[in-house]
Amino acid sequence: MTKEEPRLAWWIVRWALLALAIPGASQSALADAPRLGPFELPKPRQLTVFLKDEAFNPYEALNGSFTSPEACAAVPGGLWVEAEGEGECIRYYPEALVDAGNPTVLVYFGGDVMLRNAKGVRFITDSYIRQSPATIAAEMVDWARMAGHPVIFMARPGIYGSSGDHNNRRHMREIALMDGALDQIRQKHNISSFILTGHSAGGQIVASLMNRRKDVSAAVITSGLVSVKQVSAFWERRRKIPGKLLYNAAGFYDPITEIERISTNSRPDIYIISDPEDRVVPFFSQLFYVRRLRSAGFEPHHIYAQATDRQRHLLAYHGRLAAALIAQGRSEVEIRRAVHEMDLEQFK
Repeated sequence: MTKEEPRLAWWIVRWALLALAIPGASQSALADAPRLGPFELPKPRQLTVFLKDEAFNPYEALNGSFTSPEACAAVPGGLWVEAEGEGECIRYYPEALVDAGNPTVLVYFGGDVMLRNAKGVRFITDSYIRQSPATIAAEMVDWARMAGHPVIFMARPGIYGSSGDHNNRRHMREIALMDGALDQIRQKHNISSFILTGHSAGGQIVASLMNRRKDVSAAVITSGLVSVKQVSAFWERRRKIPGKLLYNAAGFYDPITEIERISTNSRPDIYIISDPEDRVVPFFSQLFYVRRLRSAGFEPHHIYAQATDRQRHLLAYHGRLAAALIAQGRSEVEIRRAVHEMDLEQFK
């Protein structure tokens, strides 16, 4: 046994326990949490600057928020990013970045925090309501120690302290804002390459950024929304109110349509982690993405895992584990073994 193996085993157990402790995309919200009816318009308000252990506000996540470049300058980790003629304050939570330069940085994009029930009513997940800058910072400390590299949690528009409207997710503007934020972060912190990790709808962002950027050395996508049109059609057929009445899925950006734009000069190492029993983002859509990558000449690694939540969807910690091991230079065999060991630890 090498020196690293006991340490790796400890981190696998630790992340597995954390995954078990964090609730998934439940179909219930706290009793006093706000909701939006299927045809009710959001009412955005001034962005709140959340500090330390202040819980993020579900009202802003549901209705959106706005701010100015001047106000954004006072937001910890705030970046003023413009896309399609409008700006947003995009917040990021870094850990272990150094002034001398950061050759490789791991970046995490989370999934949606707004859900719709069968009647089209929108609400915010219980797990988001319990999050704060302090809980994110603690997770990033653990992830940086695990990887041995700097890490960043990126707050998508409208949630986790970024301004914007989470109702407008999946559109190209969200991708452009995340892309612009990474440009600023790369320049500010002298970063050479990124290892991107995305869970669920965060996987759409990672897949989309691979289509646009040349500095992505590796990508890990868990339970990924990577075939957007397929999944949108799947969801639309299962709602009592047809999805097309609630949103215009035709305006969503589908990264699968531009796979050929992924860099072939410096090919990213791509890992897709799926639970075949996923009830949120169907497995067939993730398999379709893997097959399209292979037909385009890429060699993605597809790992099957077991999520512990009722929806068989939450694999975010599997993805962070895989990204950490990629950063350490571990082999595909070692990464697969570690992901499977995490599965076993979860069920002990």
